[in-house]
Amino acid sequence: MNIRLAKRSEKQTVIEMVNDVYYTSERKFWSEGYYRIDENDFERYIANDWLFVCVDADDSLVGCVLFKQESEDTTSFSMLVCHPDHRKKGIGRKLVDFVTSKAMEGGNQYMQLEILSPKDWVHEEKKFLKEWYGKLGYKLVREVNFKDYYPDHSIYMKCELIFSLYRKSLLGR
Repeated sequence: MNIRLAKRSEKQTVIEMVNDVYYTSERKFWSEGYYRIDENDFERYIANDWLFVCVDADDSLVGCVLFKQESEDTTSFSMLVCHPDHRKKGIGRKLVDFVTSKAMEGGNQYMQLEILSPKDWVHEEKKFLKEWYGKLGYKLVREVNFKDYYPDHSIYMKCELIFSLYRKSLLGR
């Protein structure tokens, strides 16, 4: 497995993989027409060197992660995706370790992430993710209404959604 910056030539593959994974996982959140990433998003991520992909020995895409500098001392990652055919192989953990190392190399003190989940019921995959990130040292900082972040996407919502913001100190690692 190799992790590297995404290439423009991978646009359609990345967009399809990300949207398929998110829509499958979050189908009870969204109506038809919802997308997690579109071509404009992809181009912005590529232009800023924010999008990293994980490829296998054949250079086939098996996962991706978005990694951004949020402030002088804080980075974030999001859109952590593993291709469904390659789950349970440690790809998610490799991607998290990769962005954590990049954050530390850049002198950052904190890493943060957001998990989208329904406000009024438990989504088992999101529950698993919250527990998994907790084991990796992430602590819940706050929860905010999804509509406040992405009002344009609210037309696709089937239920009330919240973002749970998690943060981890990178000091002393």
